[in-house]
Amino acid sequence: MQVKRLHNPTPRHGRPRWGSARGVACGLALLAGAFASPALGQSRVGPNPLGNTKAPMPPAAAEFAESINDGAVEQKIGNLLPMDLPFIDENGKPVKLGDYFNNDKPVIIDFAYFECPLTCPMVISGIIDATQTVGEDWVPGKNFEILTISINPNDSPVAALGQQNAVVERFGGMESELGAGAREGWHFLTGREVDIQRLTHEAGFGFTPVPETNDFAHAAVLIFVSPEGEVTRYLPNHVYAERDFRMALTEASQGKQGSFFDMVLQLCYSYDHTLGTYTADALALMKLAGGVTLITLASVIGGLFYFEHRRRDRLDDGPPDSTPTPA
Repeated sequence: MQVKRLHNPTPRHGRPRWGSARGVACGLALLAGAFASPALGQSRVGPNPLGNTKAPMPPAAAEFAESINDGAVEQKIGNLLPMDLPFIDENGKPVKLGDYFNNDKPVIIDFAYFECPLTCPMVISGIIDATQTVGEDWVPGKNFEILTISINPNDSPVAALGQQNAVVERFGGMESELGAGAREGWHFLTGREVDIQRLTHEAGFGFTPVPETNDFAHAAVLIFVSPEGEVTRYLPNHVYAERDFRMALTEASQGKQGSFFDMVLQLCYSYDHTLGTYTADALALMKLAGGVTLITLASVIGGLFYFEHRRRDRLDDGPPDSTPTPA
């Protein structure tokens, strides 16, 4: 299935249109989900709450994707999310969205629902894979936070805790740094429909219930948010290149988190909102290469001048005095 391009991040109002009833009917087969088109997985894939990410996509998925309007996500970069919204965390504790934005760490928001058979588990698996790839530079709870927020108001904290437990086990349990980090810094939230609607609207995330099922048509996307609650980047789909994941986190952290390598990457790549990925910035690469060349030349020339100066000093001092000292 061909992945459609992202929308230009110009705010638009109103809910996305989802096409004909025939399109929705086709979607009841299975849809792994491109970013610009709503994604819907229908075939239950087993008891594992993280699902089977290798389940095949039926031919009907492509027809469904083409039958609907690709308006599921609006890139509202620069929007400030409402920090006062109430939710319930995986432990049944009342929290506010702003509770996760008070420690100078970037936040990844993943909208999902806990009975999702395929698309949501694929996104979660993508986050796990990307986090394992970036390694010790980016550890959940230590360097950034992850919020998986249910779009289904009927989801419960019990189901949320089950999701978190499954993620911790995928990271190797509490004995591993990433597993302990996921317990501390990857939260699964549930909430009221009115609060879910308000947050998804401000984040630019479109979704809709599917008639006669308990499923939702929605996009597969990660939304990166600064410590102040400002939307900074969107990464589409459910597979995230290491470079894109690193750079989106580094930008969201405003340079306060990440390694020196992450900072250098920012000089060489720029975000393409139409593709939802980072592409090489030719001008920046030329400037960087020119800077490295100048520094190298300056070092070589400076070294030559230094050694030539030392050589002349030795010649000016003359040969050592060999005249014997009188007794």
